[in-house]
Amino acid sequence: MPARKNSKKRQVILEALAATTAHPTAQELYQQLKPDYPDLSLGTVYRNLQQMAREGRLVELDGPVARFDAVTH
Repeated sequence: MPARKNSKKRQVILEALAATTAHPTAQELYQQLKPDYPDLSLGTVYRNLQQMAREGRLVELDGPVARFDAVTH
């Protein structure tokens, strides 16, 4: 599947994920980014994480709550 065009929000989400080793949830990433990006919605974070996982740009870890990791190897 071809990667989507990189939007500013998409890039910020990926950068925030790459900057941590904590395997955050979408909610945690949203709460981290919201102060700097007030127009960011939780739905945008979820959609972008899901899309980037399908593209292989990040990994979705299974568990009771989905967590994400930018390390794909």
